[in-house]
Amino acid sequence: MIDLHCHILPGIDDGPESLDEAIQMCHLSYQDGIRVIVATPHLLNGVYQNSPETILNRVQELKTALSSTSPPPIRILPGADVHFSEDLPKALEEGRILTVGQGGKFLFLEFPFQGIPYRAEEVLFQLLSKGVTPIITHPERSLEILKNPKRYYEMVRMGCLGQVTAMSLTGEFGSGVKGVAEKLLRHRLIHFIASDGHSNHRRPPILSSALRRAEKMVGREEAYRMVTEYPQAVLEGKRPDVPDPLPI
Repeated sequence: MIDLHCHILPGIDDGPESLDEAIQMCHLSYQDGIRVIVATPHLLNGVYQNSPETILNRVQELKTALSSTSPPPIRILPGADVHFSEDLPKALEEGRILTVGQGGKFLFLEFPFQGIPYRAEEVLFQLLSKGVTPIITHPERSLEILKNPKRYYEMVRMGCLGQVTAMSLTGEFGSGVKGVAEKLLRHRLIHFIASDGHSNHRRPPILSSALRRAEKMVGREEAYRMVTEYPQAVLEGKRPDVPDPLPI
């Protein structure tokens, strides 16, 4: 499996504090069946001021540490969980944002939990016009989408993709979030399942439990594509061939 969204880099955000803890997270991921992890520290969120250069350097440090400790055969790739701002298109042009996959064609985008800014759709359109597809992270945990999922549906219709957090499907974020996650899945508004892992205990980097939950809503084959075929396409710089969204 491929974990597209994981806070695996040590000492860079609210993920692991030490290199040893990051290595332990990699081992837990491997035991769960994960073979590729995209490291996605917070970027532009006003708290963790990470630059693309910092992220790339930390990825290399983790890869070097893994190679020197007889690790499992797991790949670590660079990415970022980019906080929404109205100047995202400009930040992208100036190289202040780290995209995901080959060719810089995908961007992990995190909306504020309390609400989606008024001009969000305009910014999404600008990114799409530049050939960059926003992958909206954990939409099921947005208070606005909890109340008004149709707005998110329209974003997917625009061309955006969506990623659900594994623990949302297994209920650790509460029944309300779990219900929205299931609803978005059934309406084909989710295209990736990722751990959004932060530590081995608080938010572990595992996917298998959520995968079993997703199978009950979209079937085994489609659920499995969300952790294999679809994320692999993103890493190759190709838009995954996902089902059309259903009105919500």
